[in-house]
This record gives sequence, structure tokens and C-alpha cells, in this order.
Amino acid sequence: MTFRQNISKFAIGEIDLHSMPAIAFQALEQGLDTPSLRILAGLSEDENEYVIRQYFNDTLKEMSIELPEIRQAAIEAAITIAGEIFKGNQKIFEGVQDIIRKALDAFPFREESKHFCYDSIGFAKAFGLFDTLEDLRDSGSTRWQDEKTNEELEQELNAELLEELKFWAASMKPSNP
Repeated sequence: MTFRQNISKFAIGEIDLHSMPAIAFQALEQGLDTPSLRILAGLSEDENEYVIRQYFNDTLKEMSIELPEIRQAAIEAAITIAGEIFKGNQKIFEGVQDIIRKALDAFPFREESKHFCYDSIGFAKAFGLFDTLEDLRDSGSTRWQDEKTNEELEQELNAELLEELKFWAASMKPSNP
């Protein structure tokens, strides 16, 4: 995970401040380097919160990175999770569930909706496919169609959801410092 991706997860509360020394160390391994980043990477996760915050803020200044607003951070965190799905590190259904619960729910996108849930960020179709897939999984032994098994329908929905997720992630064009 990149430093920026971790910062987005921090901004939405998915990562806590005491994780920053390990994240800074990882950033050094990825080739990033500033004086405060080096100090932050050398701190213990048990270090005083004020000290961690000071070096974290100094690192952001030295790297000319602003802590993203929650709305943007939620989108960036969602795209990070989508990337894990694309790499095969996470199953489609569970990954989209994480996108919704761990990223998008950090900001009130549903309040921005005009006609469909998450339509303000173009995630409405993906959410609809996910919701249908969830209903199918919850249906138990009740068969949804005569010509296809529920397992076949689930495979089709997963494939369609993956394609929609790829389209959505590409359309969001996140910044990548």
C-alpha cells in the first residue's frame, strides 16, 4: 500500500495514529524520504501521541501532501480496496462489502444521492449489483430462476460486479503523490 493510500485510510479512521511509525518505515522502503519521515519511522508505536502527530504533520508538510478531506479519503480508500480485488487478494463480494463498510460509509454519500444510492460518485450500479448479490446469497434454497441455478447466477453477478467496479475505479482517477 502506498503512503498516500495509508494516509487516506488514516483520514477516515481505518488506521490509527499509532500505526504511523510502521507506515513511515514502509514509505522509506518504497523510496520516499524526508527528515521527519525518518524520525517518524524510528518511533515506537507506543510513543506519545503528541510526538507521533508532530512528526506525522511535519512529514506531510515536507512531502507537500495535505491530509485529504474525508470525502476524498473515502473514495481513495475504496479505490485501494478495489485494487486488492483486481489483484486477486480479496474476493469480489467481500471486497465490495469492505468498500462500502470500511470506506464509503465513512462519509455520508447516501445523503448526496439524487436518485440511487451512491449515484453522486458513480457507484450506484456497483452498489445495486452488490445488493442483488447479497439478496441472492441470503435466499437460501429458494431458487431465483428456473433456467439457472443460484450458483450460476452468483457467478454471473460476480463477473458483472467486477467489470462495473473496474469501470468505476478507472473513472475516479485518484491523485497519486
